Amino acid sequence: MKPLSSRLKIALLSAGISGAVLVAFGLMLWVIIHHQRLATVDREIRTLASRHPGLLAGRGSFERLGSSLEFTFGDDYTNHVALLIRDANGQITYRSPHWPAGLDLTSAPEAVIATNAPAIVSDGALHSGFGRGYGQGRGGPPPELVFTRSPQFFTVKTAHGAWRFGRMGNDEVTLLLGLNQAEMEAELNHLRNVFLLVLPAALMLVALGGWVVAGQALRPLTMIADTAEKVTIRGLDQRIPRATDSPEAIRLIHVLNRMMDRLENSFHQATRFSADASHELKTPLAIMQGELENALQTAVPGSAEQQLFSNLLEETQRLKTITRSLLLLAQADAGQLRLTREMVDLTAELESMLEDAQVLAADAGLQFDVQLTPVRIPADRALLHTAIFNLIHNAVKYNQDQGKIALHLIAKGQHFTLTIGNTGPGIPPTDRARIFDRFYRGQPADGTRRDGIGLGLSLTREIIRAHGGDVSLLESRDGWTVFELVLNLPPAGQH
Repeated sequence: MKPLSSRLKIALLSAGISGAVLVAFGLMLWVIIHHQRLATVDREIRTLASRHPGLLAGRGSFERLGSSLEFTFGDDYTNHVALLIRDANGQITYRSPHWPAGLDLTSAPEAVIATNAPAIVSDGALHSGFGRGYGQGRGGPPPELVFTRSPQFFTVKTAHGAWRFGRMGNDEVTLLLGLNQAEMEAELNHLRNVFLLVLPAALMLVALGGWVVAGQALRPLTMIADTAEKVTIRGLDQRIPRATDSPEAIRLIHVLNRMMDRLENSFHQATRFSADASHELKTPLAIMQGELENALQTAVPGSAEQQLFSNLLEETQRLKTITRSLLLLAQADAGQLRLTREMVDLTAELESMLEDAQVLAADAGLQFDVQLTPVRIPADRALLHTAIFNLIHNAVKYNQDQGKIALHLIAKGQHFTLTIGNTGPGIPPTDRARIFDRFYRGQPADGTRRDGIGLGLSLTREIIRAHGGDVSLLESRDGWTVFELVLNLPPAGQH
């Protein structure tokens, strides 16, 4: 699974954090509004009860109390107000004529009577006629009713909604006054629905803002990546522009540019050293080779001196090959590998190389499978011969007795492909990514070591790339390894 980009992660994280904050804020706001609305309803219940206590003290009947509340709430009275009165013995003395169906007060706080208790009117202490109330007899003066108990408020839920009740009274009478919470719940539900509808749009805006802000914040990284892609052997002078106002990004760009300055200087110094050393070694090696050849000719045949001179001459030739390879690689690194192009009959060159390869492979009894297509290309004859022969020589060296070498030259459209395959132990998977590194010599799968310095494949690749092509490891398994060389053909009429 492809990992998410940092910009997308920042946008999603911004939306997630904002969403969590908004949800928490919405819940807290909903709870606060809910409590405030309950407090408002409680105050309304307390106010209604405090307006009419005299109706319970002899100045009117319970029906007058209900009529007064009905007058206060108008047409909404039957669905909005519920009233219950009981005496000191817990008997219901009055209940609203339009008591809501299913409203049961058995779950109310202590001392609240169930609604299914009998509703009676006492002929002794309690009188419900007009102008009468609680007192010592029919002729006694009606005492003033005072609520001596602290109001208790509670909510009772029914199948049709919730009711908020207030319980008030004294030792002789208890009043339970309830208001329907349907309107309050409708407002809270509407507020909740609006919040849930607005929340996704808000999160989208936050995510979009996070995406834009992340893009601005990550722009320096994009510039760094774009510049780093341009830093090659021939583009070491690339530097990151300071197109930002961020102090952190400016410092990072400054540090990276200074690092690239040091890398460029170090690379140029190493390149100059390789080129200068290789150039300076050419003359003494040529002198050594000439002296050893003369000594070899004057040595007694079969003597120890002749063998010694012969071995030294071989090592001198090896040193000359190394210095020449290092000089070519240094020139390639500096972009100064000069090509002397001419029309080269590649097919004829390959046939000549195969004759030399067959001589090298005679002792191992190698078989050659050759398929050549006539191809002529503009190239540096000597350098191209060096590059291709390195591949052929490796196919001979890393082969097995009685093995096989396949060399196929095929023209395909505007380019040609040269594949060189050989039997043998193959290249271990751990070495395949580094076989073109300089001085790197992998361990063959069979554990044997061959002579070499680890520059052949690296030099081959640099020469082919200088000609506008490339070389790669096409396949490697136990018993078969194939390298592929690709070069462009000249336009028609220029062969």
